[in-house]
Amino acid sequence: MGLKISAAVYSHIGHRPNNEDNFFVNGLFMEREQMNKGGRYHAVYTDDAQIFAVCDGMGGAELGEEASLRAVKMLKEFHQNCAQPDSTVYLNDLVADMSERVDAISLERGRPSGDSGCTIAMLVMKDWYFRTVNVGDSRVYQLHDGELTRVTKDDSEVQQMVDRGEITAEEAWQHPLKNVITRHLGMPMNGERLKPTVSERMDLTPGDRYLICSDGLSDEVPDDVIRDLLRSNTSPADAAAVLVRRALSESEYMGIPSDNVTVIVIDVLKAGERDDNQRRVRRMNILRAGLAALSAAAVGGLIWRCIELFRFLKK
Repeated sequence: MGLKISAAVYSHIGHRPNNEDNFFVNGLFMEREQMNKGGRYHAVYTDDAQIFAVCDGMGGAELGEEASLRAVKMLKEFHQNCAQPDSTVYLNDLVADMSERVDAISLERGRPSGDSGCTIAMLVMKDWYFRTVNVGDSRVYQLHDGELTRVTKDDSEVQQMVDRGEITAEEAWQHPLKNVITRHLGMPMNGERLKPTVSERMDLTPGDRYLICSDGLSDEVPDDVIRDLLRSNTSPADAAAVLVRRALSESEYMGIPSDNVTVIVIDVLKAGERDDNQRRVRRMNILRAGLAALSAAAVGGLIWRCIELFRFLKK
């Protein structure tokens, strides 16, 4: 055991009338009155399980602000109360519940289902591993040995075109349909439940850096520039500030109003040992098997074999 993380978040309204972005950093998020002011924060965490996320709201007329706020509030309840926040089953249920609660905002205001929505890109860290959860086009990146990898895949029209081989990833970045997303929290589901993309567990490596961002960054700054800025700024707080400033300056250079921009930069300072964890899991599996055999035993000889197994485990 021994997870140690340094994380910084920066959210900026850009040149929009309201900030529909919100974030979640191990329990921290922006309340409604804070969202337009934005937020900056940096801390070191040693919790056993850590959760970071960015939500980008949509819908206009304050629907997007309410959507992202409702999503991060639900995430706080989940973080506080869920015994296994890395469980695929629980994460699927969480996001499905989020989607229904976000859609309820539209219905509460007499609007059609789906008028209120938001994306979510989430990073869950525990002991030696992490996994991602996403719906929409907010992203999680990993910087490992100086190379940047996009860990999540956008739910978007252009990503589908890339997957079909119709355009390249470079062409997708400048494509006129790049802002058209195919899935979001709050979308109409016709009686079904929204299912997010939940990754498998992947190893955490001390020295790696992660970035979670809204499209206010990724739409304005190409991946190779994001990589260079993450490489060249030592602290997460400095990296977050430089990324936001770069997104705002790119919009200004193009003569267009900048979108809301929210980034979380996360450094892995320490992680648990996978081998130790696997040994613990193996011992627990042996113990469970022994208990099952003991409870089913009908003869003394089998019971003695189980007792010998327990003696072995105590060594």
